[in-house]
Amino acid sequence: MGGKNLLKNDVWAGRIFYGTLIAVLLGVFAWLARGVIPQTLPFLSIGAVYAFVLYRVASQSARAFVVMQWTLLLNYFTLTSIDVAERLPIPAAAPWFVGFLVGGIIGGHVWSGRGTGAEFRPRKRVLREDGTYDGGWRLALINAACAVVLLAMGSVLPQVVSPTPASVAILAAATLAGWALFRFPPALGVRNGLLLVIPVIYFVLIFVGGATGQMGMPGAWAYGALAGILVGGRYWTGPRLGAPRPPFVIPGQRRRRRKRRTKVRQAKPRAPKDRTSEPAAQ
Repeated sequence: MGGKNLLKNDVWAGRIFYGTLIAVLLGVFAWLARGVIPQTLPFLSIGAVYAFVLYRVASQSARAFVVMQWTLLLNYFTLTSIDVAERLPIPAAAPWFVGFLVGGIIGGHVWSGRGTGAEFRPRKRVLREDGTYDGGWRLALINAACAVVLLAMGSVLPQVVSPTPASVAILAAATLAGWALFRFPPALGVRNGLLLVIPVIYFVLIFVGGATGQMGMPGAWAYGALAGILVGGRYWTGPRLGAPRPPFVIPGQRRRRRKRRTKVRQAKPRAPKDRTSEPAAQ
């Protein structure tokens, strides 16, 4: 009985803690956005849905989850650029960020059942006999949907900041570069070095865009490169549909179960007889 009561207390403690945290975030948002709450609610809702889907759906694919996590700051910086350029009559970055936090708390934790209050974890993928992971239509659909979302944001948001042909050209070039890097990967060390080029070019384009008045270029580059990574890093046809392409998959090692050795019972040594008591007994 004591163990069940402790379990119920932990469940309710998790609900109360995370529920209170969500209420505090929404209260701070309502206080800061007073007067423009109806106008900012769409950005809050989009951020919450975005984070919930990220932690509940995209987390089933490790690569899609990592790539979409990178878009947290990317989306925030892009929306901040829109606010600075005064392309919208209302602030967009702050409501989206608060919505992302709320959706991340809701989607990243369990709210019912025995594991209430614990971190939400997707099902572990099963290794094949050769040490590679299976694919399937579900992983293919998740990665395709994430790539479409990235391309959509890379097409819309940069054009809102600076609608120029340069942003469109950079988006196409970045998508092609990310696809080629993961479709025809070089050696491991070269590949990791080329991945570091993506943020370097992003920051370079920030300065170039600021000097030329084309602030949409860095966002177009980042969104395109991330979308190309998702498209080029998967099999889209054949029996390996949805499986990641090598050598980005490190073959896993199956744990060998050790056979339990039967312990040989050692016979206990018998206590020596007390021969001095034998004549007395006789």
